[in-house]
Amino acid sequence: MKLNNRGQSLIIFVLVLPIIVLFLAFIVDSSLSIMEKNKMDGIITNNMEEALKKDIRDEDKIRDAIKSNDKMNIVVSIVEDELRVIVKSEKQSVFGKLLKFSYYDLNYNYCANYIDKKINKKCG
Repeated sequence: MKLNNRGQSLIIFVLVLPIIVLFLAFIVDSSLSIMEKNKMDGIITNNMEEALKKDIRDEDKIRDAIKSNDKMNIVVSIVEDELRVIVKSEKQSVFGKLLKFSYYDLNYNYCANYIDKKINKKCG
């Protein structure tokens, strides 16, 4: 007597498929968030390097150079010879409805010194 396992395999596939789809959605969503974080990291560091190289000490000019969308909260402060840039931004989740959240919070905190012209990505 030969048993037919096709029905069992189909049921297992149907039960596992939503888990696979959610896992792939999470990977894609996280990857898009990481790409956005790397893009913003490049924009912030490039503008800070330019400000340090050209000795630009106008906070509004630096803020306007960094700003790429309206959902960004940018704080630029220059105290003595230290340039500090704090950026808080949100990246909309593509699959947020599936994963029960709609935004990734992206936070950047950089400081640099006009004397040695080095950017520190972890300011205290």
